[in-house]
Amino acid sequence: MDSRAFLDFLKVAEKLKCNTRHSYTSSWRCESVAEHSWRLAVMAYFVQDEFPEADIDKVIQMCIFHDMGEAITGDIPAFSA
Repeated sequence: MDSRAFLDFLKVAEKLKCNTRHSYTSSWRCESVAEHSWRLAVMAYFVQDEFPEADIDKVIQMCIFHDMGEAITGDIPAFSA
């Protein structure tokens, strides 16, 4: 990936920090999509011993990028779709 494409991607990915989800943190603050993805990746890392057959690198990559589309669409809850 060239540097311009990389910077363009980071600009889109940054929006995940600004887009909030329909759910809340334990302190009743709206959670950002980026926070959700980060916590999911951390969870996957810590449960990897429970799933020895899983390719943990691929799983963590999926956790990090699974909501990338929400940088453009925002969080659309399944019950609203």
